[in-house]
Amino acid sequence: MPLTANALAKKLSCAWVTVRRAIAKGELKAVWDSDRRAWLVEDGRELTLFRARLDYLRQVRQQRRERLKALWKSGRLKPRKQRKVAVQVVMKRPTVVISGQGSFARTVGIVWQDNEGSFCCPSCAAPLKVR
Repeated sequence: MPLTANALAKKLSCAWVTVRRAIAKGELKAVWDSDRRAWLVEDGRELTLFRARLDYLRQVRQQRRERLKALWKSGRLKPRKQRKVAVQVVMKRPTVVISGQGSFARTVGIVWQDNEGSFCCPSCAAPLKVR
């Protein structure tokens, strides 16, 4: 009896995405059932090889987990050091002042001398200063 991809994933205790990826790659033969709107996987050689591959990956991951745990307990494995990046604060002075709104907006450039900028109002030509 064919299993759906979701039922197979539950039976093998793996993610549905893993089964779907194996079907997409062609590692697992499946037929699309339009009535049930699901992939049906027949029990066969491909399913046996897929199960063996999942068991192998599970075993490899368990061995790696045990090795890293042993290294951590013995003190040979240390947490990664965070990279220290020098913080650079860049203060940019405004170069233009806009006065007015919409079609009445006018722009004027600011002339900086030390910490003080000076410009003239575009409408009335009054001298103004910016700090």
